[in-house]
Amino acid sequence: MADISLGERIYIVQGIEQDVRTDGRSRAQYRPLELEANVVAQADGSARLHLGPTDVLVGVKVELGVPDSASPSQGQVHVSVECSSCASPEFKGRGGEDWGIELARALEASLVGSPAGGSGLDLASLCLVPGKTCWLVYVDALVLNDGGNVLGALSMAARAALALTRVYKVEVSMNEDDEPEVELSGEPEGAPLDAANVPIIVSVSQVGNRSVVDLASEEEPCAAASLHVAVNSKARVVGLTKSGSSGLDPSLTQEMVEVAQKLGPGIIASLDKYISSIPVTS
Repeated sequence: MADISLGERIYIVQGIEQDVRTDGRSRAQYRPLELEANVVAQADGSARLHLGPTDVLVGVKVELGVPDSASPSQGQVHVSVECSSCASPEFKGRGGEDWGIELARALEASLVGSPAGGSGLDLASLCLVPGKTCWLVYVDALVLNDGGNVLGALSMAARAALALTRVYKVEVSMNEDDEPEVELSGEPEGAPLDAANVPIIVSVSQVGNRSVVDLASEEEPCAAASLHVAVNSKARVVGLTKSGSSGLDPSLTQEMVEVAQKLGPGIIASLDKYISSIPVTS
């Protein structure tokens, strides 16, 4: 978050009130988005995403493991976020570590989805032998530059990286003791991880009496609070969190959710269109 003067704050808020932001965008407009695919050779899927000056990198690794005893018929998703000390002065020391934990918690909640289903990764499909073997999906993210709306950028990069991830095909057979055994298939090309229901997080903030999306770093200090709305490709809201020390104007809350529902599916469609154009390699 940038450190701005009172005069700069007034200028930014007045511009938003008139629907002309300092960079020329309207209140409901995102900054230019650029996506690079498969940028980490050691990962099973990876993506680097630029949202204006915000720069994040996400890599995915998939490994065989043991299901949690509390959910023996499901795989697991583990998320970590590291904030580079070069990304923002606030990330030096404990500041970056604490922010990384907070970002990872919010991102993991959107990827795991709700108990009712219909969002996030299908954890049941990641289970190979109930109670014995499942896929463990590790999503590791790095914030390279904080130019605002880091959580939104991470959610888009994570969805792209998961969609690019290919999982080894496996064969389950019974051994001499009538116990199931899991063996990796000899086929070089794995199966794609199903990320169709993974949402992105659209952050909508209250600045003055207006709702604004995709705040730049210099706009973030002007926000009273933000609503982070996890939206899937069908415009369904599958998660909702708030940040900021102030309360949200009740008259704006519904509008903020509707803005997220309107913008989310279009962003997902753009990401998916790019990913579908990438040739599959073994």
